[in-house]
Amino acid sequence: MSDRPTQQMSITQALAELKLLRKRVEKTLVGAKFVTYKTKSKQVDVEEFNRSAKASYQSFRDLMNRINSLKSAIVMSNASSTVVIGGRTYSIAEAVERKRSIEQECNLIECMKRQWVDTNAEVERHQEQQQTRLDKMLLQELGKDSKTSVDVVNSLTDAFLKSNKADLIDPLNLEQTIKTLSDELDAFRTNVDWVLSESNGRTIIQVSC
Repeated sequence: MSDRPTQQMSITQALAELKLLRKRVEKTLVGAKFVTYKTKSKQVDVEEFNRSAKASYQSFRDLMNRINSLKSAIVMSNASSTVVIGGRTYSIAEAVERKRSIEQECNLIECMKRQWVDTNAEVERHQEQQQTRLDKMLLQELGKDSKTSVDVVNSLTDAFLKSNKADLIDPLNLEQTIKTLSDELDAFRTNVDWVLSESNGRTIIQVSC
């Protein structure tokens, strides 16, 4: 077990500190100079440069160590802490990951909607085309014999439509699946931010100093 001292803070505080530390890392790298050279015409205070280079390097290392300590504590907490969003229980890690990748779920729903609309439109067009063929066929039949009975017409109609119908193949019950997925996704997107924010504010972590 590590003897390093620890500090308590909420995840909200840790996330805020991480944001600040990343800015400080960027600033340190922009201003850092780790190697140079000198000539007769380009004089360098070697002692001062050495001190500055080592200080910049140490500052970067200290900042990264602090960042890693914060991230490690957050990751461990997120893996074990749970929240309920839209009636479903998630670990914080699962909720965060779903939020990051939610665009893929949106794409799935849009793909399903598009295929549902397009396929039903094709079925409808097919039925209209077959109805047109049927009407022509019946006109020809009636033209042959004006005394063709209603029973014969109905029999021809039933036989034609049965042999030329379009059967929708829908193993997922797509219309209902789209509604279920959309409702679940809407509930998640509506609630995820405030649920995570509330959890982050009350969840306390131990961070190595």
